[in-house]
Amino acid sequence: MKIRTRIAAAVTTALMSVFVAVPAFAHGDEAHDNFSHAGEPLQVVPILIVGVVLLAVVLITSTLVGNLFEKPKR
Repeated sequence: MKIRTRIAAAVTTALMSVFVAVPAFAHGDEAHDNFSHAGEPLQVVPILIVGVVLLAVVLITSTLVGNLFEKPKR
């Protein structure tokens, strides 16, 4: 069970690093068109989607890391 948890934690960490690095791959004026500008209404749905995804990543990662320190039951 510990091996599965460690592999899952490693995969989750790799995916999180990709999500963090994605904005660095954006270049040129195309990247600025994706963001809201001052005076425009907020895009609530994308903000909520990102929030839900981040919440899921945090909960899954904390569960996996917590399982690493769990004592085996005999």
